[in-house]
Amino acid sequence: MNTMNIDDEYAQLREALIDYLVTGGKLAVVKAPPGSGKTYMLIEVLAALVAEGSRIAVAAQTNSQADDICRRVALAYPNVPAVRFASKGNNAPDGFPGSVLWTSDKDALPPEPGLVVATTAKWSLTDIAVPFDLLAVDEAWQMSWADLMQCALLSRNFLMIGDPGQIPPVVTIDVRRWETSPRAPHEAAPTIVLAEPTLEGVRFVGSLPACRRLPHESVAFVKPFYDFDFAAYVPAATRGIDLPEGHKLGKLSDGRPLALTLPTAPQGPPMEVDQELAQMAGHVVADLLDTRAMVRDGHGTPRTLTPGDIGVSSSHRVMNAALTSALSRWGSRIRVDTPERWQGLERPVMITIHPLSGVTDPSSFDLETGRLCVMASRHEAALVVLTRDHVGETLSNYVPSAEQAPGRPDVVGRGHDAHFRFWQALVDQGRVRPFS
Repeated sequence: MNTMNIDDEYAQLREALIDYLVTGGKLAVVKAPPGSGKTYMLIEVLAALVAEGSRIAVAAQTNSQADDICRRVALAYPNVPAVRFASKGNNAPDGFPGSVLWTSDKDALPPEPGLVVATTAKWSLTDIAVPFDLLAVDEAWQMSWADLMQCALLSRNFLMIGDPGQIPPVVTIDVRRWETSPRAPHEAAPTIVLAEPTLEGVRFVGSLPACRRLPHESVAFVKPFYDFDFAAYVPAATRGIDLPEGHKLGKLSDGRPLALTLPTAPQGPPMEVDQELAQMAGHVVADLLDTRAMVRDGHGTPRTLTPGDIGVSSSHRVMNAALTSALSRWGSRIRVDTPERWQGLERPVMITIHPLSGVTDPSSFDLETGRLCVMASRHEAALVVLTRDHVGETLSNYVPSAEQAPGRPDVVGRGHDAHFRFWQALVDQGRVRPFS
């Protein structure tokens, strides 16, 4: 599929979505692969609806996401009235557009057509006298069904758009009592909506056609995490890292992920904190920066890689602390964080610690697909996966058990399958090699 066809599919989806909502559609759900321009699509659709006279509430999952939506609306659609509805004591960040009204007073929300942007938490604590024409949810797979129900009185019409491959909503209480519920409050809101049989025929469901962030050659590696198809927007052989001839990381030039391994000790790998892997991350970064690697990330001509172009991720905070220490030579210019906090972000180069590196008997937490999916989909030019060398054997020997409640999906089995397919793709394409 070429970019012209992808752009045509994108335009067709946008127009179909606008038409559905303008003509009174009650519920629309749009699935998006990573880096597919979902927030761009959301803003385009909402701007068109405002032009038709709609007053729209927008629910973002974090303050930074809400602020970003406001900035993008002000830049792309300066004639669209927009309000940032914030919590008391939360002040506008530096550089926030002056054309967007900032308020914490619900009585100051205008009754005219326009956008009112707030976090889900803010909306859930606000009583609105006059409902909006539409509630639009950005990053919808990060919103739980319980959170959506707390916002349900904002409107009778809903638009949800997000990446179903991301990490499920964080729930801090015991949810076992709801495991057999058809509408479990801790599940992602779109998951409940899409599984509801009574909504068949009265909802719009679509998916964005392509991933724009990843190199063309990386897209196939993340597809196992999704239940719908999508293409690569970037042409083949255009993204990657160029290194001197014969360099041991030279394979990064072709845009495909590369896994580097360390031997696993007979007694098993270090748990949570693996100092050798942390040091290996430091060596990889030094190899890239000291040789003045050139990055092709789609943002203009190739340029010299800088520390700010590199991101690092591990599932455990204590491991991230060890990684931060190993990368102290470059100060805070290299971001190190958990996959939960990498959601929505990207870097030209990502270095990740495989979630199963320190595990030989995986739990449901370890096999949760969202973490590996996020780790595998943040890069624009190159991904390096660091791990102990037992991962392939661990996945091959693992037999998923039916831990789910009756009638519930087999999350562990699905996670094992996605993990296995990701690793096997690396092996089949010769992308796994010992670190030396």
